[in-house]
Amino acid sequence: MGWTVATVVIVVVGVVGIVLARGGGSNSNAAPVVNKDHWHAYLGVNVCGTWLPSAPAFDGATAQAMGIHSHGDGLMHIHPFSSAASGKNATVGRFIKDNDGAGWELDSTSMKLWDGAQYKNGYTCPSGEFKGQKANLVWATGQYGGPWTGKPQKGNPADYNPKNAGIVAIAFLPNGQKVPEPPGAVAALANIADLNGAPAGPAAPAGSPATGNSSSTTSGATSSSTPAASTP
Repeated sequence: MGWTVATVVIVVVGVVGIVLARGGGSNSNAAPVVNKDHWHAYLGVNVCGTWLPSAPAFDGATAQAMGIHSHGDGLMHIHPFSSAASGKNATVGRFIKDNDGAGWELDSTSMKLWDGAQYKNGYTCPSGEFKGQKANLVWATGQYGGPWTGKPQKGNPADYNPKNAGIVAIAFLPNGQKVPEPPGAVAALANIADLNGAPAGPAAPAGSPATGNSSSTTSGATSSSTPAASTP
C-alpha cells in the first residue's frame, strides 16, 4: 500500500510540474508571481477601424523595477519583480504607466496612447468607413488558441489583468460595432523572441484552429498598419 501511494504522489507531482512549466510558470487563469512567471499578452488598439502600430519598445527605470515592459512587438511582457506589478496589480494600466514620462493614459471613456492623440467618448471619426460617426471606447479580450468573439467587456480596461497568452483589444468605434481581433496577435504570440521563438503558453492543443482569422476585418474594421516585428 505504501509503495502504491508513493508512486501516485510522484506521478501527480510530475504532472503538476509539467503543467507549470508551460508558458513561463503558471496557469493562464492564475496571477503572475513575483520573480517566477514570465507572461506575454497581446495589446491592440483600433481607432475608427484603423489599427495603431504596436506600442513602442520601452524598458525604463519604472519598467525595470516593476518588470512589465514592451519590446515593440505588440506584446505586454510581464515578469514582475515587485508586488506592485504582480497578482491583481499586473494590469493593462500598469503596462501603460510603466513607460516613464510618455504620458500615456487609459480609462473607461478615454485614452491617450503612443500616437499622441486624445480620444474621448463621443469622438467623431474624421475619415474612413466610419467618417462622421461618433465613436466610443470599447474593449474585448480573447486567448491564443481560442475563438475571438469580440464581445465588449464592462469596466475600465486599465484595471484588466491580462492572462498568459491573452489578447486585449481596445477600440474607439460607433455603437453596435463588434470589437475586431488585432490582426497581429496570433503571429506575435506564436513566435516570441525572448522565449527563443516558442509560442506563449498554454497554446492551442495539437490540431486545433488558430485564434480566429488574424487578418479578419470584423464589423467593417480594417487594418492599415502592421505591428512591428518582434525584437529580443
